Amino acid sequence: MKLRSDIQAILFDLDGTLLDRRRSFAQFARNQWNRFASSLQLVHPDLYVQRLIRLDQDGYAPREELFAGLVDEFHLAPGLAKDLLTDYRASFPGSCLLFPDVPETLAAIRLSGLKLGLITNGSIRMQSGKIECLSLASMLDVILISAAEGISKPDAEIFRRALQRLGADPGRAVFVGDHPEVDVSGARNAGLQAVWRRDPTDSRVVEADATIENIGELLSLLELKPGGPPG
Repeated sequence: MKLRSDIQAILFDLDGTLLDRRRSFAQFARNQWNRFASSLQLVHPDLYVQRLIRLDQDGYAPREELFAGLVDEFHLAPGLAKDLLTDYRASFPGSCLLFPDVPETLAAIRLSGLKLGLITNGSIRMQSGKIECLSLASMLDVILISAAEGISKPDAEIFRRALQRLGADPGRAVFVGDHPEVDVSGARNAGLQAVWRRDPTDSRVVEADATIENIGELLSLLELKPGGPPG
């Protein structure tokens, strides 16, 4: 698998691609138990974290149902669900962590002269909070949040907007994401090459231009070296 040699821009998804969402959510869940220890004292912290992670479904479960389900399961005070949801919205962004190889990889790509962008689905408040916590803005040339754009991946329009702002052609751009339909198929339908960031536990076969398990693998695909010039 090899990408075109005349690439102008690389665009990324956020959650599960640059942001280590599983590790971040586990950290948030444990911190949340500590914040609400007086109300959750009958639930062991390890069990609380495990069940919240399971109910979360890697962020795809509706937020309102997430905490309501947890409260029902452990027979907690009904009003607690609303407080836990409010705490999630306020506190989760501050718990976010990048995958370890992301900063060095983005720096090397940028040093090569390629443009960098981010397209993420979600609310302005939540996604902006994550981006700020991760200090990503300084590493990227454009950032598009679906709620701010009024359109979401996999709609081709959001990919086109990002490329227009970067001054890049679809055929000379690459999108990197972890979701087979929203990211990979969405990008390819918009005319970009797509790299699937596959979770090692995922055995699906996905039609992509390249597949990686770590963001750092992009450097070999682009024939770049960490912290150095192309080649």
